[in-house]
Amino acid sequence: MHKKLRTELKIFLLTVDYLVITVLFFYFLFHRYDYLYKVWNWDTIVTMFDDQYKAYFLFLVCWYLISEFTKFYWSSRFVRYIYYISRSFYQLMLFAFILYTVSGIKTESLFTSKQSILFLAILGFYLLASRTFIFYFNKAYFKKGYNSKNLIIVGNNDNTDVVVNLVHERTNFGLALQEVFTNGRIQIPEIAAYVNANKIDYAYICLGGEMDEPTIKQLTELFEDYYISVGFVPNASQEITNSMDIVYLDSFPIQTYKRYPLDDSFNQLLKRFFDVFFSLLMVGLVLWWLLPLIAIVLLISQGYPIFFVQRRNGLNGKEFDCYKFRTMRADKDNNKKPTEREDPRVTKLGKILRKTSLDELPQFFNVLKGEMSVVGPRPHMVSENESYSDIIKRYALRHYVKPGITGLAQIKGYRGAIECNKDMENRIRSDIYYVRNWSFLLDMYIMYRTVRLFLLGDENAI
Repeated sequence: MHKKLRTELKIFLLTVDYLVITVLFFYFLFHRYDYLYKVWNWDTIVTMFDDQYKAYFLFLVCWYLISEFTKFYWSSRFVRYIYYISRSFYQLMLFAFILYTVSGIKTESLFTSKQSILFLAILGFYLLASRTFIFYFNKAYFKKGYNSKNLIIVGNNDNTDVVVNLVHERTNFGLALQEVFTNGRIQIPEIAAYVNANKIDYAYICLGGEMDEPTIKQLTELFEDYYISVGFVPNASQEITNSMDIVYLDSFPIQTYKRYPLDDSFNQLLKRFFDVFFSLLMVGLVLWWLLPLIAIVLLISQGYPIFFVQRRNGLNGKEFDCYKFRTMRADKDNNKKPTEREDPRVTKLGKILRKTSLDELPQFFNVLKGEMSVVGPRPHMVSENESYSDIIKRYALRHYVKPGITGLAQIKGYRGAIECNKDMENRIRSDIYYVRNWSFLLDMYIMYRTVRLFLLGDENAI
């Protein structure tokens, strides 16, 4: 999105937000002092403004200053939905602090506690609805080919194919890949002639491949001369370097791995509290009657055993017993061979339980035991970990957090049968993103999408 368009969008959204805040401010002010104003008309609004203009302008100024701190109006075609939601949440929380502070320091409170809560609730609903609309409108707009931006890729490394595939698959980014310069085609005059003859908006340079530093510098200067946005695609080793912090021994710099969000004790406590609370809620509302019902049906249709207990890898790779309802016929390979599409081992009732994910419900007891989380990377069989840890880079990073009943990979469609290494790579990439970018709001978003998939059906469930 060009700078001018971003600025215009920011001004438009700020104006609309100010309008909503203004309406809420004077509406609740009128009802707070209805014994003074009595009749809602233009003269009353002018009187209210004269009485409370300082508080009103303070709200508007604080809203803008908070938005600069939270980057509330920052936008990009690559922004994820969770960004809109998290920014809205932080904006609302900080504004709530201002509202209660201003109301509290006045001789007579600006709004009652109930009115303040309603003010914030309505404002929060508006923010959620408006930003959701903006996000999905933009994605649909880009997917139709409107405001599409032309992209070229220069160079080649072990992540180039990943980026190319993403650009082709995720048309909602609004990127049109025009050319890939690699395999001996990296000639500065040829690339200069190409960008001169074609309108190019983005150029991605692949690092750590066949280009040396002087060539990369020349390419960067060339693209900047044509006002082309430049991005860099790191290779595997640079991905590791980019995820490091610097500490100093006296004055000597030492690179160390960055702390991940769930390395923080408060985040661990917050996640564990939610896991226990939600699991107990599920037990109290659903599991106390649903689990015995499923168990009885399984006992009648399949006999013993009702549960299937399998060793899986959890936090820091530690093995634990993962509980599931049994959905397969007895087979010596059940603990070694992953489920396949149309797997003959799966029973008729098992297919229903798998399709609805009801077979995973006993894992809430794994959560209560502290072996799993409600949200996290799905735990793999020990045999799968042994196989893929040598094939897929950074595979072990998924064990930096507890495995989950549901996860980011599952809501993105990377669940079900593993038919090739590519399927597992997509899953692991999502898991690694989750580990590096965890937030409580991301967990809430994943749960929302999980419930949605449960209600609408998931074609990848097997």
